Amino acid sequence: MITITDKSQCCGCWACENVCPKSCIRMEEDNEGFRYPKVNTEKCIECGLCEKVCPIKQPRQNDTVPESFVVQNKNAQILRNSTSGGFYSAIANYVIEKGGVVFGAAFDENMTLRHTYSETLEGCTRFRSSKYVQSLIGDSYTQAKKFLDAGRLVVFSGTPCQVAGLYGYLRNRKYENLITVDLVCHGTPSPRLLRKYLAYHATLAKSKVVDYRSRDKYYGYDFSTATITFADASKQYHKGKESDLMLGLYFKDLISRPSCYQCHFKTLHRISDITIFDCWDASSVSKKFSNKGATNVFIHTEKGKAVFEQLKSDFIWAPSNIVPIIKRDGVMIKHCVPMNPKRDDFFRDLKNCSIIEIEKKYLPKSNLKNLSAHFKPFLYKAGIFSIYLSLKRKFF
Repeated sequence: MITITDKSQCCGCWACENVCPKSCIRMEEDNEGFRYPKVNTEKCIECGLCEKVCPIKQPRQNDTVPESFVVQNKNAQILRNSTSGGFYSAIANYVIEKGGVVFGAAFDENMTLRHTYSETLEGCTRFRSSKYVQSLIGDSYTQAKKFLDAGRLVVFSGTPCQVAGLYGYLRNRKYENLITVDLVCHGTPSPRLLRKYLAYHATLAKSKVVDYRSRDKYYGYDFSTATITFADASKQYHKGKESDLMLGLYFKDLISRPSCYQCHFKTLHRISDITIFDCWDASSVSKKFSNKGATNVFIHTEKGKAVFEQLKSDFIWAPSNIVPIIKRDGVMIKHCVPMNPKRDDFFRDLKNCSIIEIEKKYLPKSNLKNLSAHFKPFLYKAGIFSIYLSLKRKFF
């Protein structure tokens, strides 16, 4: 029977709930907003499957060194609506064209981020863009297995722990019709905080929130912007990490799941077929890339390599040197962020304080921050933000 006594040793992957033959495990939310397994001991038959599929208790690792590429989708609309270079949209299109099924994270009508699947290209558009919050896997592993057993091609994307959870649930069976794509992850913020944040902005705008992007290209790829979309299209919200609460707290390492600070999946040698993450300086790899967003792609398996060969025509692409790529863009591949010493205080305050009170306490606005929040959009609109970034990289 799986029992969580140390929350840093549970990544919230849901493999245990999916595999339980008696359906006696439920992932229940704690006071921070994260889900942990709770076992109905009266129904439990002590089969031990929950512990056998746990990716932390039963770690798995690949020992190959990945091949490294940088890609940028040739489709301008896909590139604009993607967080970085539009790689996942291309692989989703490939799978759908072959009659397959695409799994990813999307907000439901209540703005809860859930893992789900799509069998259409239109449905796959919901999986685009970064969403800095832990998605609820639900029964996605069970659904994926049904499609796999039926012979359908399946691509499953998620954080490294979610992909590891899927493989654990599948008991490491090698499905030739399964493609896995994981992300380089900084951490998974609290769903409870996101609910409070979105409710605050809905009240402020007097309009329902219908979409949220943690990182949008509203001010271009180089200026990470949180975007909230409201039912009333006349209301707009676009702010960078200098002035957006979620981004500010995220990069202060205050709001992630406890296991993220001791992540068991931080490694170059991943069990996924493909790993993707931002390429912030694609022009240093090849001058043929524009500044509109690019993706680093690490390929770990022969299957991943075969898929990439099929996708090449969709991209501007170039091989890359893995060492400088990791140094510049991929530090989080192998390293965890340190837990902010104020994290426990923050989550106590999250329960009792308003968003305004939380912001004043944990993200106090200095004159320099206020200036930066207005200065960067001005530089972008003036068409000289890229010059500012070039100077920043060169001298700082």
